[in-house]
Amino acid sequence: LFYLTIAHDFRSFGASEMLGAGGQKRVPERFLKDWMPPLPPLDTQRRIAAFLDEKTARIDGLIAKKRELLERLAEKRQALITQAVTKGLNPHASMKPSGIDWLGDIPAHWEVLPFKRLLLSSTYGVSATLQPAGEIAILRMGNLVAGKISLEDLRFLNEVDDSLLLEEGDVVFNRTNSLDLVGKSAIFHNTGDIAVSFASYLVRFRFNKRYTPQYANYLMGLNQLLELARTLALRSIGQANLNPNRYAQIEFPVPPTSEQHEISAYIEQASETSTQTSLELLKSIELLTEYRSALITAAVTGQIEF
Repeated sequence: LFYLTIAHDFRSFGASEMLGAGGQKRVPERFLKDWMPPLPPLDTQRRIAAFLDEKTARIDGLIAKKRELLERLAEKRQALITQAVTKGLNPHASMKPSGIDWLGDIPAHWEVLPFKRLLLSSTYGVSATLQPAGEIAILRMGNLVAGKISLEDLRFLNEVDDSLLLEEGDVVFNRTNSLDLVGKSAIFHNTGDIAVSFASYLVRFRFNKRYTPQYANYLMGLNQLLELARTLALRSIGQANLNPNRYAQIEFPVPPTSEQHEISAYIEQASETSTQTSLELLKSIELLTEYRSALITAAVTGQIEF
């Protein structure tokens, strides 16, 4: 019975019967009352369950190992970025105290400045009802992925003020979300395929000549900085809001701009292999998950002979 309820056919049918709107949708009580699952003889049910127990355990084990490897790769990449953006690339550089607990010592020729002094502007996004199609893509919270912008699962508008269109090197910041996601950032690279703007719960940062967006984005993604930023967020039930003005009080290390470019290029090159490996692992996990679902559906709907 358990495997029947997680089979693709059952869940698809349940989703089609849902009532309500938005996050309040629910399956009506009559759905289960009227459900008439195909039930083979009891001994066949037991054989199907035993078969699926064995197969899904094996698949789950493979998925767990791949996720563990993903975590190790992410930790290794985070350590590489942390070292580069907070200590620089020269292991023999003279150091000095930064005066900031999370940052520690920094190269002696670096500065420390409040984030607000590195900005040209911080701008809230568009507040409008988004559509499934249109002329201008609107980024939402889910489009900020691991420091980069994903142009998948987009929503659209037909008109947006030109001042709210994203340009190459803009950094988009998540100001409103659950506490563990607020503070995420991602850098925009303009492909030229479509005009792109951003929703009102995101903020666009543009930097002055003292700060490069690539370096800033790497720094903003550090676990230590995210933890500090989240202490500044205002919390409500299930949600947190990190006002960009509060965030702008945080002090940031400021290497010379030439060094910022060198650090960003080093990180990009050094993490290229692990990034590709991570993408391959994610694809493998996706395929295994799909296979698991298809196997369960096939077994409980009589497509496999027992």
